[in-house]
Parts: sequence; C-alpha cells; structure tokens
Amino acid sequence: MFTRKNSLMLDKVAMINLVWTSMIAVMLAATVTLYQDRSNTTDTSYPQVTGRYQDISYY
Repeated sequence: MFTRKNSLMLDKVAMINLVWTSMIAVMLAATVTLYQDRSNTTDTSYPQVTGRYQDISYY
C-alpha cells in the first residue's frame, strides 16, 4: 500500500546538490578575490592599442 522511498537515491541527489553549490560558492569567492584590486581601470600603464581599417575593393 505504501511505497518506501529509495533513500540512497535521495542521498545521491543531495550530495550532488551540495557539491554543485559549494563549487559555485568557491568560484564566486575566487572571482571576487582576484578582481577586488582592479577597481581603478583609468590608471593603466599599458600603451593604447589602436587600429586602422582601409576599405579596399578587391574587384
């Protein structure tokens, strides 16, 4: 009459959910840590890269 739920399958789903959530949290923390010092983008010591485009007809 009553069916017993498969607790092993629920444990697997819970473990996958826990691993996925922790992976997202670690990636978010790493991104915030790596980019927190890059807030000042106007003061760069790199040369400005420019390009030119010439419209030349090949026909």
